Amino acid sequence: MKFIILLFSILCIVSGYSTNKPRVWERIPQYFVSNRVVGFLNENRITNCFEYVETETNLLLKCWRDNKLTDVSIEINPSKKEQQLTFMGLSVSI
Repeated sequence: MKFIILLFSILCIVSGYSTNKPRVWERIPQYFVSNRVVGFLNENRITNCFEYVETETNLLLKCWRDNKLTDVSIEINPSKKEQQLTFMGLSVSI
């Protein structure tokens, strides 16, 4: 039983780790967003693409990268207020 509680507490800690990844957002000057997107595609050697507009806010691309077919997705998501997750206290005694 103690093992199950310990395993559960580790899973709770690990599952929340990726959502709390620190990020530093860099400002792109106004009217230069398209240049930055094109630069990103060029830096990643994305060439020779076919497009499919899945929704109004999602563009799917099938492209060549290093002689391999690669999937690229450009998606527009409205910014959401992040949910604050609260965890109840959990103590394990052995």
